[in-house]
Amino acid sequence: MNGRRAELVPRIGRRAWLALGMNSLSCLGSGLTMPFLIIYLHEVRHIPLPTAGAVLGVIGVAGIVATPLSGPLVDRVGALRAFVIGLVVGGLGIGAFALATSPATALGCAIVYGSASGLMWNGFASLLVELVPPAERGAVFALRYMTANVAFGAGALVSGLVTVSKTPGPFAVILLGDALSYLLFAAALTVVGRRLLTSQAGAAGAPPATRERIGYRQVLGDRALLGALAVNSLIMVVALSSTNSALPAFVTGEAGASTRVVGLAFALNIAVLVAIQLFGIRFVRGRRRTRVAALATVFFALTWLLIVTPTALGLRGPGRDALIVAAMGVFAVGEALLSPTLPAVINDLAPDHLRGRYNAVFSLSYQIGPVAAPAIAGAAIGFGHAEPYLFGLAAACLLTGGLALRLGRITPRHADYGTTEEDGPAGGGTVSPGPPDRSDGARGAATVRGARA
Repeated sequence: MNGRRAELVPRIGRRAWLALGMNSLSCLGSGLTMPFLIIYLHEVRHIPLPTAGAVLGVIGVAGIVATPLSGPLVDRVGALRAFVIGLVVGGLGIGAFALATSPATALGCAIVYGSASGLMWNGFASLLVELVPPAERGAVFALRYMTANVAFGAGALVSGLVTVSKTPGPFAVILLGDALSYLLFAAALTVVGRRLLTSQAGAAGAPPATRERIGYRQVLGDRALLGALAVNSLIMVVALSSTNSALPAFVTGEAGASTRVVGLAFALNIAVLVAIQLFGIRFVRGRRRTRVAALATVFFALTWLLIVTPTALGLRGPGRDALIVAAMGVFAVGEALLSPTLPAVINDLAPDHLRGRYNAVFSLSYQIGPVAAPAIAGAAIGFGHAEPYLFGLAAACLLTGGLALRLGRITPRHADYGTTEEDGPAGGGTVSPGPPDRSDGARGAATVRGARA
């Protein structure tokens, strides 16, 4: 019994658990704000829904513009310092939404907040790589996804229960509390940063002996990186980012449910994710990550069908609410499968001295989602095409899964299976379905829906 438990819980070390714990506490604020930000701008600040969706889309645009700068910054000043900078800027941006009374001021907040998003994702991803041995990188990324989403879901539940007022006061307080969580996380990392970076990972994050001048041309020549970027971008648009925009807008709009249903849906999502994430990590070990990512899109497609079908059939009341809530439990299964896959591929492809740039390129996929998903959802739902849009999301998820299978054809074997050169051949032979010991770990992490890291 104890042996099975030890096999199930990854050995990532105390320092990594400390970083994950601080991150999850900070991400509680994102759960309070992000799922309902579009509703706040529309119903409290009286910004038209299509305009509100477009404003939130600017968060992703700003992230796309700023992300290329984050790669060289992480490689030059280190992951810890870069992440702290991102937290400070992000906190200022999200807090400023409390004062946004017009589309113009909301747009300014979105630009500031979006500029920090890519740096936060890149910085924290690179920091986690430095905190654990290479064999446990996949586990720590998946645990990051789970722990941050626990906090995110708890925040969404609380926010859904209290932000029913039409006045700006309650949600403005929540926005300022979220901003404070960013700044407190930055302060805590500044204090304990030296201890974190003395981890047993040793030289995992150490700079290379030679500092040759390398731009993005070499990085962009990696076809597997570009393929993973494309697949993850589509997953963000049609699945993960849409739960922050299409889901709350549809559920509280055409579906006729309350924000409490949205909060309960996120709560169940997190409960299921917590229950199965460790099993998801173990499931991926020794399997092709690209195939597991494709399997995840099937669950995402089923989620959208469960959400839209009750409204399409005219179902109302508790039955409709139950299916909407259950749909986010199904979504959690897809997340648990996805989290140890595509970002894992990236960090196995990346040389240590280019890790910041590799993660910067890949983090563009997390910026494209927040650009496209709110804008498309706001327009589709705002102009009365909600049901066809959600059915389209389901179809798009399945098509994305097909692209993930094709990605496996160009992904190096060691990166697709999560093996090192010592574990098995990179270009031929076979890989055992399960690792002989705990040194052969899968790695990876999908982004948190709305959470900063």
